[in-house]
Amino acid sequence: MPIKELQDVAGNVIHPMTETAAIADVDNLVNTTSTQNNIAGIKNFVDGISIKGVPLSAIDFRNVNSVPNDNIYEINQSGLYYYYSKTTNRPLMNISYLNGYILASFKDTDNGILLFIGGLTTMEKFQGVWRTAESNTAVTLWSGGAKVGDTLKLADSINNFDRLRFKLSTPLGSNYIEQSTSSSTFWVTQVGLSGDGGSIRAAELTLDRIDDQTAVKLSSALLNNGSSPAVNLSDVVLTKIEGLR
Repeated sequence: MPIKELQDVAGNVIHPMTETAAIADVDNLVNTTSTQNNIAGIKNFVDGISIKGVPLSAIDFRNVNSVPNDNIYEINQSGLYYYYSKTTNRPLMNISYLNGYILASFKDTDNGILLFIGGLTTMEKFQGVWRTAESNTAVTLWSGGAKVGDTLKLADSINNFDRLRFKLSTPLGSNYIEQSTSSSTFWVTQVGLSGDGGSIRAAELTLDRIDDQTAVKLSSALLNNGSSPAVNLSDVVLTKIEGLR
């Protein structure tokens, strides 16, 4: 047909007969009963977007659910939830995320996963058992100013984390050092050079776990300037401990 002709699905030319008719009848040009141009999945959008008959999202983001009985472990259906600081079995997160939203996706009541949106923390329920929460976001377990002999009470058990990150404050400067949680004693070593670069300087903190795993004791803090015996550090040497899952 000429390039300016426009036909409806019955093959009737509706343009250039009248442009008004072409506009009024344009809906007839769309075939919603099959694919067009061999692109699978073109749909009639009146009932929403589906892929192979399954809604693209089964979650209605207009409805925010309360956590059942204020207990994270009682969530067993997909949906959007709101939790509070006093919601039980909530994984430890920094103070900015004491209240927030959870996106839940469940295959069935025994298998699903939760995403705590603000803290980017996930909790998985597998075969009816909740697993330890995971996150790449560091969680503050303790902050302040610690000297040798101090016992530091942590906000959660060390066993809930893969690594601890210590923020040191020594004559060598202030920086973070990570240690695996696989040992009962943490030797946290900070290394630097002397002012002329001629020798290596090192500070080492020793922290021992307390039996209940929710505290550590700062047992010693030593500084070696490279050319002389190590000396004890009596000032504040530690200002923060963070956990990483």
